[in-house]
Amino acid sequence: MTSKEIIKRLIAHDAPRRFGYDFRTQSDFVGVQSRRNINIPANPYKNWGYYPELKELTGFSGEMRRDFYGNIYGRFEGKTKGECIRGVIQDWEDYTFPMPEIDPNYRQTLLQKNLAAQDKYVLANGMSLFSTLRDARLLTNALTDTVEYPETVAAFVDSIAEYEASVVRSIAGCGVDAWMIWDDMGMQYTTFISPESFRTLFKPAYKKLADAVHEAGMAMIMHSCGYNYGFMEDLIDAGIDVFQFDQPDAYPTEILAKEFAHRAVFYSPVDVQKVLPTGDREFIESRALEMCRLFRAAGGGWIAKDYPSYGDIGVKEEWARWAQDVIVQNSNL
Repeated sequence: MTSKEIIKRLIAHDAPRRFGYDFRTQSDFVGVQSRRNINIPANPYKNWGYYPELKELTGFSGEMRRDFYGNIYGRFEGKTKGECIRGVIQDWEDYTFPMPEIDPNYRQTLLQKNLAAQDKYVLANGMSLFSTLRDARLLTNALTDTVEYPETVAAFVDSIAEYEASVVRSIAGCGVDAWMIWDDMGMQYTTFISPESFRTLFKPAYKKLADAVHEAGMAMIMHSCGYNYGFMEDLIDAGIDVFQFDQPDAYPTEILAKEFAHRAVFYSPVDVQKVLPTGDREFIESRALEMCRLFRAAGGGWIAKDYPSYGDIGVKEEWARWAQDVIVQNSNL
C-alpha cells in the first residue's frame, strides 16, 4: 500500500493499515504550489530588511517586509516568520485588497508532473480566510469588526473564499490530493470569537471553499493553533476533513480521539507546548504511546508529524525523534 493510499484510507475512515507520517526523515506527503501568480507589481519591500520609510510609517525598529497586499510584517533578530504590525485595510470605508492574477498555464505545468502517479499524498497550500482578515485589519480591529461591521466582515471573507474556490477549480484533475489552509483561531482556553459569531460570519465561507475542494476531488485540511473546541462541530459540518493541530493536548488528545476521530483526522505532533518542551524522555515516549493507543481505539484518525521549527519552541530534534520512534513502532492499526 502506497503512502497516497494510506492517507486516503485514513481520511475516508476505510480500514487504513497504519497511522500516517509526516516526519523529516519519513513522510507520506509531497507538496506542490497551488498556483503561479503573474503580473505582480514591483515590491521593493518583499524581503526582510531595515527600511527607513517603513519605520517612519509604523514606528517599528526591527526588520520589516511588505507583502503583495500591502500588509507590513515585523520581527527582531531574524527570528520567526514575523507578525503583521500594520494591516493594509486601515478603514473599511476606503480600502483596496488586490487579488493576484493567476497564470492559466500553471494547470499544464501541474499536469506534466503526472501527480496522479505519485506514490505520496500530494498537498497544495491555499490562502487563509480568517487569518487574511486578521492581518489586513490586525487582530484587535478584526475582532472588533465582527461586532461593529459584521456584514462587511462576512462579505470580505466570502470574497477570499470565492477567489480561492476559483483557484481550486483551475487545478481540478491535476492530481492534487488535498488543499490546506492556515487559520489560527484560538487562544489557550477558548476561541477568538464566539461559536455563534463564527457560525454566522465565517462558516459559510469555509463551506464554500470546502465544497469547491471536494468537488475537485480533494480533501480539505485546516491548520489552526489554540483551543478550537467551540468550532469543531461547525468546521466538520462545513467540510473540514483533517485538522492540523500542534497542541492536541490543549483539548486534550483524549477528547479529540473520543469525540471526533471517527469523523475527522488529526494531523498533529506530540504536543509542542505541554509535552515535547519538557525534554523528559520517559514522559515524551509515554505520551506518544498513549496517542497511538487513543487513535487506534478510534479506528485511526491520526497523521503524526513534526513541528516545522523546533528551535523556535525550545525543543531539541533528539526529543522529537524519541516520539517518532515510538509512533513508528506502534503505528499499525
